[in-house]
Amino acid sequence: MKGRLTFRMLVGELRDDARNPYYGGSFLRNVLFVPPYKYIFHHRICYWLSGMKLLRPLYFFHLFYLHHLKIKYGIEMSSKFHIPRRFTIAHSGGIVFYPASCGENVFIRHGVTVGAKGRGGAGAPVIGNRVEFGAHSIAIGNISIGDNSTIAAGAVVTKDVPAGATVAGIPARFI
Repeated sequence: MKGRLTFRMLVGELRDDARNPYYGGSFLRNVLFVPPYKYIFHHRICYWLSGMKLLRPLYFFHLFYLHHLKIKYGIEMSSKFHIPRRFTIAHSGGIVFYPASCGENVFIRHGVTVGAKGRGGAGAPVIGNRVEFGAHSIAIGNISIGDNSTIAAGAVVTKDVPAGATVAGIPARFI
């Protein structure tokens, strides 16, 4: 996303999250008792606060709280990463998510790793819309994952995935 996230846009994204059928239940129940939802909620607020100069002290407090949630729930994302609309984390635990960019309707399960190859390595993956990551799947390097793709559980993706493809295995192959 380019530009600053306005309050109206933040409220729209939070409303979309509250209507996500995967989480079900009420907003209050989700924010208090559903770890992935709670993390996404606070991450969105932290990202919005990062663009507000007058609220900088509140941003640093929220950044500290987000770090606490990262340790507690095992979900790691950069606070500078804008979570797209209808982003769903099925289960918390072992998630490391550092893509170059990410489309809408992305669904990830526990143990997913997305990012660059090592320190100072090649760029991070570019993820399209409606991509689904299986449990313990890995996508690393300067690759592109096309729209409507599925990364099977345990797959290690190091090459581009075209739109609509399903990949599985180590290294990942089309099926």
